[in-house]
Amino acid sequence: MAAVKTIDRTCPVCGKEATKCCSRCKSVYYCSVDHQKQHWKTHKRTSCDSTFQADQYTLHKREFDRIISYYKLNSEEKSEEIAQFLTSKDSEDKVSAPAFAEKFGTTVEEAVVFLEWIKVGVQFKESSIDTAKKAGLGNS
Repeated sequence: MAAVKTIDRTCPVCGKEATKCCSRCKSVYYCSVDHQKQHWKTHKRTSCDSTFQADQYTLHKREFDRIISYYKLNSEEKSEEIAQFLTSKDSEDKVSAPAFAEKFGTTVEEAVVFLEWIKVGVQFKESSIDTAKKAGLGNS
């Protein structure tokens, strides 16, 4: 049987029972607003930012997947159109969300989510390639 994880509801500042949780990451509890404020710099640096970013990453990925599914952007034909749109020499210096929205029928907000997620993927790929090169891999 798997162990059940219990939530520590003691204030990290004073050790008393706590009922107020960090509204950002919801992983740390405090007995008072004053103690939350007092602990903020430590909490933010040690756990809140990474937890919050992981949650945002998950939500962003879900929305990206929903957009792809809803607008059927995962077909080979649409993938080619998107690749052309993103790499076109005719486009101005930057690809814009309004232009993407108009071309693919999304809202501008959905286009922003889509394009930002593509940027995350490109950055990951570039980082992976740099890491591989530093390790001596892929140098043929």
